Formats: sequence, C-alpha cells, structure tokens
Amino acid sequence: MRPEAVSSAPVRLLVLDAASLREALPMPDAIQAMKDGFGALAAGEAVAPQRAAIGMEDLGATTLLMGAHVPTMGLATKIVSVFPSNAAAGRPVVTGLALVLDPATGEPAALVEGAALTAWRTGAASGAATDLLAREDARIGAIIGCGTQGVTQLRAIDAARELDEVRVFARNAESVRAFCDAEAPHVRARLVPAPSATEAVRGADVVCAATTSHVPVLDGADLAEGAHVNGVGSFTLEMREVDERTIERATIYIDELEAALTEAGELVAAEAAGITARDEWTPIGLIARGAAPGRTSPDEITFFKSVGHAVQDVAATARALEAARARGLGTAIEL
Repeated sequence: MRPEAVSSAPVRLLVLDAASLREALPMPDAIQAMKDGFGALAAGEAVAPQRAAIGMEDLGATTLLMGAHVPTMGLATKIVSVFPSNAAAGRPVVTGLALVLDPATGEPAALVEGAALTAWRTGAASGAATDLLAREDARIGAIIGCGTQGVTQLRAIDAARELDEVRVFARNAESVRAFCDAEAPHVRARLVPAPSATEAVRGADVVCAATTSHVPVLDGADLAEGAHVNGVGSFTLEMREVDERTIERATIYIDELEAALTEAGELVAAEAAGITARDEWTPIGLIARGAAPGRTSPDEITFFKSVGHAVQDVAATARALEAARARGLGTAIEL
C-alpha cells in the first residue's frame, strides 16, 4: 500500500543566516552547548551514525553528510562541502546547510547556514576543551591558520580564558595582518602577528591549529610545559596538523572514539607507530560530565583532537533556535 498524504499544510521554517546564528548563540552559550552535547554523547544518549564523506579526488574536495538525535536536545542533519580550490576564485571554501527537524514529528522546523554553524560550533568545541583542560592562569594563546576556523578558534579561547595576548601565524603574512586588524575589536586579548609557527607556539598556554594541512604545522618540541592544544582543522586520515612529538608529550582527548579512528589522521598514524594507543584517548564529554579527570598537574600538556560530530550541530541549533524564537531573530518562510 502506498502511504496517503495526510496533510497539505505548508511547511513553515525559521531560517537563520550566519549573522542571526551568531546573535542567537553568543560564544559563551555555544561553549556551554558543546559541553552539554559532548556530555550527552559520552553518556550514550545520542543516536548519531558515522558521518559519510563523498570525496572528489579530481578537485581535492569533500562533501560531508551527518545527522544526530539527542532526545534531550533535538534532531538535526547537515551537509557541508569543503572545496579548497574555491579560494583561488574568491569563493567560499566551506559551504553547507543544516536542517533542524521537529523531534516529535520529524517535520522540518528550521534551516541554518551550515558553514557558519560548522565554524561556530567547532570554535566552541575548542572553547569547551580549553575551559575544561587549560590551566586557569593561561595568559598567552596561539592560533595557526587565519581562515574562518581561525576566527572562531580565537573567539572561543578568548571567551574561555582571560588571555593577555594571542599570537597568530599563517603562511600569508598579509592575511595574518588583516586577520588581526579585523578581529581585534571582537576579543579582549591583544593580537600579535607571529613570523613563524615556532614563534607563535613557544611559551603559549593555549594553542589552536585550524588548517587543512597534510603535514604538521607545529613542532611538539616547541610546546611549553602545561600547554593545552586544540587540533580541529584536519578531518581525514591523510591530514596531519600536529606532529608525533605533540602526541607523544600530551594527554589525548577526543570528541568520540569511532570518529577519531575514522578521521583523525594524526592519532591513527601515531597509534600505528606505537606512540599512542586508543585506550589512552579520553572523550571530552566524560570531562564535561565530571565522569573522568581532566588536567592532573600544572605541567601536563593536553591535546584535544576534534574531527567534528553531529551532536555538536544538534546542541548548537537547539540552543540557537530557542533564543532566536524568544528574540524574534531569523526569517520565517513557508514552502
């Protein structure tokens, strides 16, 4: 039997563009949403199939498909494309859309600009890890990579700790200067262009790597005792943002084990080399729930490796939509 249509009522959606999303979900709120989301994931409260990746080798591009249901938060799915070659044409490298569904009926409820959502919740994940793992007296930050992800990494660590200075490095010095000029009004810390990754990282208390590099962009020997590192840019087994020395020196935290084994190239390669083992990697959600210890000493180096998880999108959109509806943000449309 074919299912019969039960209603011809129009679909009503709330649309959040990038600006509306950021207004509805300030970074401190986004950081808390990530703690809640990762906590639910660690507790087994999320249904989230491993995300699918559609690779286009001729373009060096990837389209990612992901979704999750967290009963206490909501239901959402997202498609994101990463086309690095777009940069040369002045087009966005990362694009996408997130569809939020009514968890009681499955009906579409909202559309959220996917690239902004991905960047914002990825930054917030590092903010959550920084808040949970970095030293309380952290005062110097370092950002490697000054693209969209670099922006949200900066804003997140600035929200998580009272940093005096953040050093910024990328291959293009002009881009670094432009980044610092544009972001200075949005953060409390003083932004300092760094001439090299080494100069950025040495002495830093919080380090963020936000690149899609296939070779390490920082040297673990440069890390100060007690540093916390966030690695968020690489998301395939072929990518390497941090080197084996970083992994060797650090206590490892991840978003989720299956995701890490599928996509965290640095960790998988280091395990194959005998430098680390998966049973030594702690899901960050266990720290957020208070079910596992975080930093155990002032000199301990901690490394949060995140490849991204759909539960982050559910947690972020749930909190953002609640605020948007209460404050009249976004645009309502009918389909």
